[in-house]
Amino acid sequence: MNTIQISEEAYSEFKGFLGENRIEKYNLRISYLGRNCSGPTFNIDVAQPKTNDIIEKVKDITFSIEEKIINEYGGLILLSNSENKGNGLELKPVKDPLSGCKLCAGC
Repeated sequence: MNTIQISEEAYSEFKGFLGENRIEKYNLRISYLGRNCSGPTFNIDVAQPKTNDIIEKVKDITFSIEEKIINEYGGLILLSNSENKGNGLELKPVKDPLSGCKLCAGC
């Protein structure tokens, strides 16, 4: 099972983003930050894997992902700007369970 789904277009755009930000080591760790009205939020850091992380290499980039993210969301999809309808790069879950959020009127 691929834990990260990424098209060639998204890969090129993301790698360009890393280069523009002078990221030279492509060891990236994805962690869960929480949930808001738009759904789950994830963070991408330049970091070494932690003990229970799942490791996946996509060409030159090595992703380490908290195991609980894979268990709950079935993996992640990295969308390019055009795949995300002009809203920039986006990291979203493969499956997003309903939250039952009642924090704001929009939920």
